[in-house]
Amino acid sequence: MIRIFVSGAVILILAVTVGGLAASAQTAPPRVLFTDLTSGPNTGGENNNGTILTIYGRNFGVTQGTSTVTVGGGAVAAYLKWGGKSKAATGEAQLETISVAIGPSAKSGTVAVTTSLGVSNCEDTLDGCQFTVRSGNIRCVSTSGSDSNNGNFPSSCWATIPKARGSLFPGDIAYVENGVSQTAVDNYNAALAVTGNSCTSANPCSLVVYPGATATIGTTSSTYGMRTPAVGGVKDYWTLSGFNIVGGTGLDLLNVTGWRVINNDFNCPKGGGQSACMHTDTTTQYRFYGNYVHNVGDQLGTVDKYFHGIYFTTNSNHIWAAWNESNNNPTGSTTSGGCRAIQFYSTGGANQFDLHVHDNWIHNSICDGINFSTVNPGQGTVEAYNNVVYHVGTGPDPANGSSNYSCVVSGGGGTGNTLVYNNTFYDCGGRKTNDAGALDPTTPGIIATNNIFYQLSGESYINPNGNPSILSGSNNIWFGLSNAPSQTTGNITADPLLVLPGSDFALQSTSPAIGAGTGSQQSSWDANGGPRPNPPSIGAYEFSAAASAQRPNPPTNLTVIVN
Repeated sequence: MIRIFVSGAVILILAVTVGGLAASAQTAPPRVLFTDLTSGPNTGGENNNGTILTIYGRNFGVTQGTSTVTVGGGAVAAYLKWGGKSKAATGEAQLETISVAIGPSAKSGTVAVTTSLGVSNCEDTLDGCQFTVRSGNIRCVSTSGSDSNNGNFPSSCWATIPKARGSLFPGDIAYVENGVSQTAVDNYNAALAVTGNSCTSANPCSLVVYPGATATIGTTSSTYGMRTPAVGGVKDYWTLSGFNIVGGTGLDLLNVTGWRVINNDFNCPKGGGQSACMHTDTTTQYRFYGNYVHNVGDQLGTVDKYFHGIYFTTNSNHIWAAWNESNNNPTGSTTSGGCRAIQFYSTGGANQFDLHVHDNWIHNSICDGINFSTVNPGQGTVEAYNNVVYHVGTGPDPANGSSNYSCVVSGGGGTGNTLVYNNTFYDCGGRKTNDAGALDPTTPGIIATNNIFYQLSGESYINPNGNPSILSGSNNIWFGLSNAPSQTTGNITADPLLVLPGSDFALQSTSPAIGAGTGSQQSSWDANGGPRPNPPSIGAYEFSAAASAQRPNPPTNLTVIVN
């Protein structure tokens, strides 16, 4: 029991729920966002129960109770962890997880979660929450293992991640158990280098941390945590899931196709140069889901224009970056740090296309939040939706040259328009100069629809160095400054009534954003995974009474005694 004394009175608190009822209570049907793996065997491995699958989503519930998981209509064999959380540090950005062993009843088909409130909907429009049962080996890596073993559960695990990497055949999965770390240089200046296993789309290779375990690749002094070096060998179709990855560059992917990088923690405090904490070059068909990228160059000793949190460079196309948290500069340093949170810039290559940035939580970036710097929507959709982007573009100028300081930049001279819809933007371009603002359209144009733009005094809606004539769109809320842009229609200039501007971006019950959007360009679900009605609300969130209950002001003169 906790006794709280308030100016002499005693209030007895009978129960305390961490995060509040709104955070833990199940109030809506479950939503499956994605899974770490999309194929694998249904036998072999631990207890002969086949693939261990982790499901990411919302509204699963803190405990299982009578809830169930099926794969292709078949009941899973074992529940290893229910009520888990993704790597994100901010509560609103964290996803719920369930880890199961699929077992022999699993069949190829949809991964579904059923609770007392119904059967899950799938919100991964790319892969459709489908799982394919196929052949393959299931291996393990353990601190009690030996690299002379055969890698089999439970007592013949390998000891090191490089041994697993080099021993996997197409279709194999290696689960890395608690406490395993790979901190020494493996090869090519990386703690782990992938040089080719001939994995395929139908038979990918997978390195996955066992549910609830902690496993690390790299150290802060590593040049690379993990990389695919510029050497011969087929390095396509790998899944990397659940690791803590550390280095000057955490992950560097060169000339690969079909990678899935799922729920990893990327930490690059000493990174710098023309790279990023997560960096790709000539990479296609790439899923970057549910990761946490943070402390980007914040111990470097300088602000570096060319080092970013997440960077898709030269000819990297067909990219899906979703459900991630980016927190480049959590300490608010003005003397050390990387530049942009998410950047697309094709160095010496063609303009990029088929780029999808959605459902991310992006904050504390010295330069831009999302920089579509060299894109061509005319070749394939370029879009940003359901993102919460705040406190970005803070400055100062990097030591090696000035930058831009906006929530979204669209550039490169391509045809078509960059689509920006159902996002919530707050405090964009706090540097408050001619190269700072919420939006920076510099060709191709931006079509902005159903967004909240909440700016602070002295900031700008449109980057003064941008080209407002190529901005269009409708049904946006522009608040905090005078004179909403004339280039967009159906403007609303009222306070959007966020629950707590700057930290909680849910809508209050009387928000003018509710139902005020247009169905002409909208996401199918909101940032919490709930369905969008037609017309939708403006911003990243639909209104939810459970998530948006207004908090009372905190009492003062408290003394807390815990017995």
